[in-house]
Amino acid sequence: MIKKNKSKILLILAAGSFFASAVFFTGCATAPKADSPEVTKTEPKKESTKPEPKDPPNVKFVKQLKILLEKGDTKGAIAHFADIPSTLKNDLELKNLLGALYYSDAQYDNAISTANEVLEIQPENMEALELISMCAKAKGDKAGYKAAADRILSADPYNAAVNIQKAEEYAVNKKYKMARDSYKKALRGDPENTDALFGYAQMSYYTDDIKTASETFLRILDKDPENAAALAYMGKLAYEEENYLRATKFIQQAIKQDPSNYDYWLDYGTYLRYQGKFNDAAQAWIKAAQLDPSYFLAYAYLAGNYDDLGQWDEALENYHKVIETNPKYFYAYESTAILEYRAKNYENAIKYFTKTYEFSSSYAYTLMIAACWFKLNKPQEAKKVLAAQLKKLDSKSTEYELVRFFHDNYNRNAESNLIQKITKESNSNNRGKMLFYMGLYYELNKAEELANEYYAKVTDLKAPMFFEYRIAEWGLQK
Repeated sequence: MIKKNKSKILLILAAGSFFASAVFFTGCATAPKADSPEVTKTEPKKESTKPEPKDPPNVKFVKQLKILLEKGDTKGAIAHFADIPSTLKNDLELKNLLGALYYSDAQYDNAISTANEVLEIQPENMEALELISMCAKAKGDKAGYKAAADRILSADPYNAAVNIQKAEEYAVNKKYKMARDSYKKALRGDPENTDALFGYAQMSYYTDDIKTASETFLRILDKDPENAAALAYMGKLAYEEENYLRATKFIQQAIKQDPSNYDYWLDYGTYLRYQGKFNDAAQAWIKAAQLDPSYFLAYAYLAGNYDDLGQWDEALENYHKVIETNPKYFYAYESTAILEYRAKNYENAIKYFTKTYEFSSSYAYTLMIAACWFKLNKPQEAKKVLAAQLKKLDSKSTEYELVRFFHDNYNRNAESNLIQKITKESNSNNRGKMLFYMGLYYELNKAEELANEYYAKVTDLKAPMFFEYRIAEWGLQK
């Protein structure tokens, strides 16, 4: 954001005085003098046969430059400097304007060279120094950027441009408190700088100073009531306070100003969902997905929403889209595998549980893969998977005995010993998972009553934090 804004500011500042000069020069060339007889004469003037006077070279140059800038023709404006009159060649403001044009066109070395020409004449010219710092940063020249920034701050510790650049660098590296301090310094140098105000408000939000964030965003909105980003953050602040209706009103205003913003539609859906408007939330996330079909997050929200509503087909469709757009998103594989298992698409379930296992080599995924093979009547495939898992487990652990129970032929003593160990498991989540797999074992072996007994023990647990809980619920609903 700062690159574009700063470039525009440089162009405006550097060009402004020359547009004024163009008017002045034009006036000098065409206006009559105050004591001229033409001013005092009352008789009608004779029609002149003389041609209109031509603009002097400097006026002609500036007028054409203004036309090019107003058209947004950066390259044309740069090329126009080849025709600069000798009387303007050493003009510092024009040199700064040329440097700004080079910067806008990503010709950073040329911009730096032009800025250095200014500094040779005026060593403390702040526009030239700022331009060099911006170019060095854009080039990734850390040493050059630091040298230019230090030179600026030694002369102007609260220089807005450099402090904003430093703040942005801190923010990118998640050093939010340091970023906030730099934005605060920028505001001391330029209290009305919108970039500094927004950055300060944003970093206050990130550092949980909600009061300051709110006050600063409102300050921005006082100046610019249609500032979409500030409106969106006011929505976030209202959401933090669980005022979902207020949050919705703010994000609606933001969307009105910037209807193609992906993040705004994501937030809109979230605020609607927390009001219980699940279908409306889905429509907001569908809109986000339409705006950027290549990004995964809207699909993840949709998948979770449909999953919670029990719209399994829609959930599964969107989990597949998450995987398609973000193959590294671990949770999508697990959720997809669970829903494929529920739909009895066991081969697909194997595929996605196997992928999940690549991210987290839990014995639980191995047992689910084995269960799928058993359901497909391919016990040998199941036992291959289980045998490989046994090699990775501590032979004295309960997990080892559980996997071995699935792998070996039924043994009553092994069953009794395993159940006793599971019952003594102190961690409720671990105990719940193991109880589930005992239920799954009985289901695979057609002992439905025992399976339901163990599934019920799982669903009786409070606040379960393991994926098998859902499968236990489904098992009881058969």
